[in-house]
Amino acid sequence: MADTGRSAQVVGWFGRTLDRHIADSPDGVRRALLAGFALKRWQTRHLPSKGLLPSGQMAARLSLEHIVGALEHPDEMVVTSIFLPTEPFLAMGLRPVTAEALSQFVSGAWAEDGFARAAEDAGVPDTFCSYHRVLLGTAESGVMSAPPMVASCSVACDANNLTFSALQRIWGCSRSYVDVPYEPTPEACRYVAGQLRSCAKQAEETFGRALDEDLLREMCARSRETLEVARHSLAGRARRWLDNDMTTELYFALAEHLMLGTPEAHELYRTLDEEQASMRAFGGTSLLWVHMPPYHLVPFQQMLNESDDVQIACCDMGYDLVPFDGGWWFGDGDPWLSMAERLVRCSFNGPATRRVAQARELARLTGADAAVVFCHWGCKQTMGAAQLMREALEADGLPVLVIDGDGCMRSGCSAGQMSTRLTAFLEMVRTRSGREMGGIG
Repeated sequence: MADTGRSAQVVGWFGRTLDRHIADSPDGVRRALLAGFALKRWQTRHLPSKGLLPSGQMAARLSLEHIVGALEHPDEMVVTSIFLPTEPFLAMGLRPVTAEALSQFVSGAWAEDGFARAAEDAGVPDTFCSYHRVLLGTAESGVMSAPPMVASCSVACDANNLTFSALQRIWGCSRSYVDVPYEPTPEACRYVAGQLRSCAKQAEETFGRALDEDLLREMCARSRETLEVARHSLAGRARRWLDNDMTTELYFALAEHLMLGTPEAHELYRTLDEEQASMRAFGGTSLLWVHMPPYHLVPFQQMLNESDDVQIACCDMGYDLVPFDGGWWFGDGDPWLSMAERLVRCSFNGPATRRVAQARELARLTGADAAVVFCHWGCKQTMGAAQLMREALEADGLPVLVIDGDGCMRSGCSAGQMSTRLTAFLEMVRTRSGREMGGIG
């Protein structure tokens, strides 16, 4: 999965070529991007990475199938914010895809700079979250086909309100918004459940499709089962060699937010849970990663993807819907309350202390040796929580590195400086634990 060598040169050339033609040939750029994504999908189907476990191969394939399928059928696509429940759309046979996933795929094609410039030329400030800036650039440039509907919620990003309002204006599409109270209470769940019903009703009217409530109830029950399997799998990661990389962690985050309720997502987490029993022991450094890993940075790939001595034990973006503060309040009988409770109790909703508590539990369950808090450029939520995260995890005995960067744009990162800091941090962790240094590419 590493983006190095000949492959990086080819993809870099591809992205730079697209950049030059965004303004004069948006239709051609759209077709070229889709062809590139389809080729990657073919690879995950027929030539999966041999360096990944079956669950990692499956996560890559499902992510490509889901997102490329949406781009191939824009008339069935709903662009959503990352935390909005997607079961109602899936139950209607629609194709939900998050803003972050779309931008991440553009970044994977090395084409993010041109779309960010297109957004900035249209008045979007360069201090805006790069995921949203890149997506707005695809819309402003006309490269991305307009979907019939966009839908978002207030968790957890201020950029959501501005971005989805702008997308509605640019595309002239239907828009739904779900307001989520900060305080996690049963009353808040009932309030959100009503809004989710309204969102689904709007989708029915927009797409001319009827929602099968029995299918929705079945999907929401499966979502609960999947999250329970995901929670059970965390303890199996402790002191085991996971054969993963930064991109795999992104794929699992996409599966949790885009595909919950599907048999494929349940099978993915069941495979992850079962295969851990056969993993070999790991004596290196396991990291808890907070926020999106910058998978596009070659120095980080060499340290984290190509090393036998350090790995990511868990990324908090892939387990934010798993409740660790007690059992579920509502049963599976009412799918709207089930989805609403998951959204209200999401660790990214409300005060930063909830996300901090989630990170502490993830570190404990996975036996992490240290934590990296990645402050993505423009993400005020992570930046605001960073020092609280450091204090809490260090109080638990974990070394913590807080590092600034950009999870979407290569030009937004000082790769050399960041890799120097990460190298020094890993050396410190090894020295502290008494392990010899080795395995760094």
